[in-house]
Amino acid sequence: MKRTTAILLILMLLVCLPVHRAQSRVRRETVVLGTKLESDTTGKSARSLRSHEIIPKGEWQVGMTVAYYNLNTDNSELMLLINDAGIDGSLFRLAPNASYSYMRNQAVGLRVQYTNARCTIDSATLDLLGNFSFDVSDVRARMVSYGGYVYNRSYIGLDYRGRIGLFLDVAAGYTQSKTTVSQNAYTAKRKIAVTLSPGVVYFPMNNVSVFASLSLADISYNWSKGYKDGQLSGTSRNFAAKAGLNLMNLNFGLAVHL
Repeated sequence: MKRTTAILLILMLLVCLPVHRAQSRVRRETVVLGTKLESDTTGKSARSLRSHEIIPKGEWQVGMTVAYYNLNTDNSELMLLINDAGIDGSLFRLAPNASYSYMRNQAVGLRVQYTNARCTIDSATLDLLGNFSFDVSDVRARMVSYGGYVYNRSYIGLDYRGRIGLFLDVAAGYTQSKTTVSQNAYTAKRKIAVTLSPGVVYFPMNNVSVFASLSLADISYNWSKGYKDGQLSGTSRNFAAKAGLNLMNLNFGLAVHL
């Protein structure tokens, strides 16, 4: 009897062990883009966050943003108070970046930025309601800046396929620029800033994304030095905070996901 009971127990263990292993395999979840992210709370009050996984943990991204704008008196309605104007200007901005996702839908990265802007005014008359006016002519201004930023990007996936999402960049960095207004006068400026930039991202391919972002707000500390004829003509230091929509802060980019 004892021998029979022992044999039955051994048979039951041999049958239950594969079943247990199969159940364990079923319970394991595979990482799939588009998976809905749930909140960590439990109980009746727990609600799912309306976000899907769009960036998996442990992914590298390498990309670049580009912006180019051209402004002149023939196609702009921004200078309604300027009469008899001959103004032409442009802005070019290039910013390569790299980031790493330390958790799902969260990435930290580094961005370096180069900006080149110019403005030419052949002649212009500023007229303020007929009460005050002055003329400007023969102005050649150019600004070149270099900067580096560390940023954290938070994503919100909008679809179950993990193709479309929103993101918010919180960045802190340093920028150095030089603005030349004539052959013998220029201004050197340095800036430390914290910026907020929301954006939208789309994956046309599994490992390639395109995105657009717009800088909406920043808090900065600025210090400037003006030079004329090679001599220091003045200095300035100030804190600044600004928020608003400015199309000059709109950037388009492409990234490769590794």
